[in-house]
Amino acid sequence: MNNRILQDYTQRLQNLQDRSRKPHKPFLLLIIIEMLDCGELSENHIPFEAIEKKKPFFAVLIEVFNSVNGTNSQPNIHHPFFHLKTHGFWHLDPIELQARPGGDTARLSQLRNMRAVAKVDENLFLLLAIPDYRAILRQTLISSYFSEMQDAIERVIAEHRDIRCEHIAAHIEAYSQQLIQDTQHPFLMQRDVASVQTETPVRRAGFRQAVMEIYDYTCAVCTLNIRASSGESVTDAAHIIPFSVSYNDDIRNGMSLCKLHHWAFDAGLISVSETYQVVVSPAMTEHGPTTSMLARLRDKQIWLPSGCEYRPAPEALAWHRQSVMRH
Repeated sequence: MNNRILQDYTQRLQNLQDRSRKPHKPFLLLIIIEMLDCGELSENHIPFEAIEKKKPFFAVLIEVFNSVNGTNSQPNIHHPFFHLKTHGFWHLDPIELQARPGGDTARLSQLRNMRAVAKVDENLFLLLAIPDYRAILRQTLISSYFSEMQDAIERVIAEHRDIRCEHIAAHIEAYSQQLIQDTQHPFLMQRDVASVQTETPVRRAGFRQAVMEIYDYTCAVCTLNIRASSGESVTDAAHIIPFSVSYNDDIRNGMSLCKLHHWAFDAGLISVSETYQVVVSPAMTEHGPTTSMLARLRDKQIWLPSGCEYRPAPEALAWHRQSVMRH
C-alpha cells in the first residue's frame, strides 16, 4: 500500500470533529476497527443493523468521555453512521441516504427500515484490512481525540475485544465445522432464508474458514497461495451461486479464488465446466501487459480439494454457466 494513501487517510481521520468536538464519529470508527479485529466484518459492507448491536459498547465509550470532560453526550450511534458521509470516504446505501442533506439527520427508525448499509473508500478498506495499518489508524483516532483519556479508552476496548473475540471465534468455528459436516447431506440449490445463520458476520467468516480449510488457501484456478503471518490470504471464499440468490453457504457452493479470478468469476468472464475445467467467456477481451492472462486459462483443470465430497456441486456450476457467464 502506498504510504501517500496511508498519510492521506490519517490526515482525514484527524479532521472528523466540528466545533462541538463531539466524540461520536471517532468512536464509531474505533468500533468498526474492533469489529474487523474480531472477524465481525470481513468485507466492505457495514450494515447499520450490525452497528446498532454495538450500542452498549458505544455507550461505555461515551460514558468515559463524559466523565473526563464533564459533558453530557448521548450514545446516539445512528448520528455518526449518517453524518460520516460528509467526510467523503463514507458512503451510504440506499442512495437517497447518501444524497440527503447533512443537516437533515436520518432518524433511527429510517435507518432501520431502509436497511441502511455503509461502505468506505476501497483504499481505506484495504488499509483497514491489514492489521499493521489498522493499528496505525486506531492510534491516530485515539491520540487525535482522546489523548487525555487514552488509558481508559484503551482499557474499555481491550475488555470488549477479549469478550467479543472469544465469543465470535467460537461461533465462527462452530459454523465452519457445521458446513463441513453438512456435505454428508444431498446438495441443495437453494435454502429457505428462515433456516440460514442469521448473524451475518459469523456466517461470512464461518463460510470463509470452511472453504479456506478444504482448499488450503489455494486459488482453484491458478493455485496461488500467499499468506501473511497474521493470517491474511490472497484468496477469497467465493460463492458459485451468490448467497443473495441461494441463501446457501454449503461449501459445495463455494471455491477458493484469488482476487483476480474471484472478480472474473463473479463478472461472468470465466466459469467452470462439469469436468472441472476453466471455461472462458467469448465476450471477454484483454489489453495491455496482461493480455491473455484469462484467455490462456481455457480448458485448464482447476485445483480441487482432496475429498470428493467437498468439490463444487455440478448443479451449482451449471447454474453459474447459464446465469452468470457472458455468452
